[in-house]
This record gives sequence, structure tokens and C-alpha cells, in this order.
Amino acid sequence: MLDSDQGVQDKRVLVIDDDEGDCCLVEDILAEDGIQVVKAVGGEQGVRLLSEHEFPVVITDLRMPDIDGFGIIDFIRKRHKDSLIIVLTGYASIDSVIIALRLGAYDYIIKPFGPDLLKLTVKRAFDFIQLRGERDRLKQFDLVMELARTLSHEVFQPLTVLMGKANDIIRSTDDKTIKDMAKSVLAESRRIRDIIRKMDHPDPTETKSFPGGHTIIDIKKGSSDT
Repeated sequence: MLDSDQGVQDKRVLVIDDDEGDCCLVEDILAEDGIQVVKAVGGEQGVRLLSEHEFPVVITDLRMPDIDGFGIIDFIRKRHKDSLIIVLTGYASIDSVIIALRLGAYDYIIKPFGPDLLKLTVKRAFDFIQLRGERDRLKQFDLVMELARTLSHEVFQPLTVLMGKANDIIRSTDDKTIKDMAKSVLAESRRIRDIIRKMDHPDPTETKSFPGGHTIIDIKKGSSDT
């Protein structure tokens, strides 16, 4: 059963070929590396599966009688899918490979192919997906940190004023109740100040996980500020 909510790091491959034997061959080879292969016999079935599910990697033959490999590439790219496309073709169609690469294919394999070449090509594709995901994560982290720094600077100035007022009250009164309240305000203000300072230099590798799959940056653990 397919799960359209699975992440791109799942080792799933959609193979599209009008020759069912070639589909089964790819499935047998990749299964040795623990990769789940979903087979589509022909381009029409491939498009239907792509309409319903996400696949990190798509392997498609270029020449098919219903919807060919170029149609598959066009379908994926027009829907802004992130699938990496590996095209299969024979020696006589090497010019078609160049066109496919220009249209957005990631890589190609010439038929007939050996198991090692197929495994290596697919491994490279998944390695690329992992690096792309890390790059996107760091980009998002940079945007969040830019916002956090802006907010911390906006908060720091009035917080400094508040701490100064608390110190003035502590020095100017003999009333124990008022003095204790001012000390409490000062202590909490210092805690807020320390958190703001740590927000300026967080470590994206230090995270804290919560039930439901939520992960946040652990500012206290990740900061070098002690």
C-alpha cells in the first residue's frame, strides 16, 4: 500500500516501462539494497501513480507507445514535483538522452545495464536528495535566525531599561516587600536577557524533539554562551 505522506528520504522508486520484464528486473536489483520499487507498466499508468503519490526517484523508459519518457518528465516538472528523474534508453537513442537532460532529467542509464550501474545511479540520486534537503533546512534556519536576531534586538533595549528601573527601586527603598518584588523582576529579566543573547548564536545541530514529530532548536544546549 502506498503512502503519499512519506518523506522524501524514504527509499522508494517508481519505475515506468512498457516492458513489464524490465520493470521486474529493476525491482529485483534495487530490492537487494532495501529500496521499495513501485512498477508502472506504461506511461499512462505511471502518470496515474504520479498524480496520486510522491516518489523521490522516478526511473522511466524514454520510448513507450502511450505516454513516452518526455511526457513523464513534462508531467513531473509542470506540477513542480521534486522527483529526480532517471531515464532509460538504448544506444541508438543517445541523442534523446541529451534532450531529456535539458528538459530536467537528473541522470540516464543506457540499456542493457548491469546491476552495479543501476544501484550506483539510484544511490547517487538519493544522496543528492539528502544534500538538497539539508541545504533547504539550513536556508530555512538562516531565515528564522535572521528574524530571531531582529526580534531580540527590539526586545533587548526595553529590557535593559526595565532592569535599570528594578535596580533603582532596590537601591532607593527600605520596604522589604517592594525590594523583594524588584529583585524578582530583576532576576527574571536577567533570564530573558540570557536567552536573547543565546538566540544570536544558536547551533542548528542541537535540537529537542517533542511528541507528534515536532523538533525545535535547543537554545540552552546549543549555545556556547554560559
